[in-house]
Amino acid sequence: MSNRSLLSIALPLALLLAGCGDPPPPPDGDPPAGLEETTPTPEEAPVQDPMEEMAHVTIPLDEANGTGVSGEAMLMYDDDTIIVVVDVEGFPTEGEYAAHIHSGSCAEGGPVAAPLNPILGLADGTGTSTTTLEGHEVELTAPHFIQIHGEGGSPITCGDLVH
Repeated sequence: MSNRSLLSIALPLALLLAGCGDPPPPPDGDPPAGLEETTPTPEEAPVQDPMEEMAHVTIPLDEANGTGVSGEAMLMYDDDTIIVVVDVEGFPTEGEYAAHIHSGSCAEGGPVAAPLNPILGLADGTGTSTTTLEGHEVELTAPHFIQIHGEGGSPITCGDLVH
């Protein structure tokens, strides 16, 4: 056989073999047999911090009885939960200081509505406390105030909760 005859047979055979492969998918869009179609999973929605979804109120805590103790309390709340974060400065000594939510106002006083976790006064005069309450423990639509007590239970700082 001549080179020309071999070329005339080999070239069409090579083209035929090169064209072999998976057949195109049927017109209905189903994948070829043996191949499974994969669908990318949707990205998960970003997880939002539950505290970002809660209402926030910041309460300035003013000194009481000339103590020089002041600070602020932040309330974060929804129907089910009330989170109270108290941040204070000016404590005269290290130690544990009682804190409460009271019914009424700082000017008029009132009974304890809910105890808060004690505040640990540090050597530098600062202290902080975080308390989580159930939503039904304090009716936030009524007047309330946060009060921190010193020795003997006397108020050393107070702040009215105003909506």
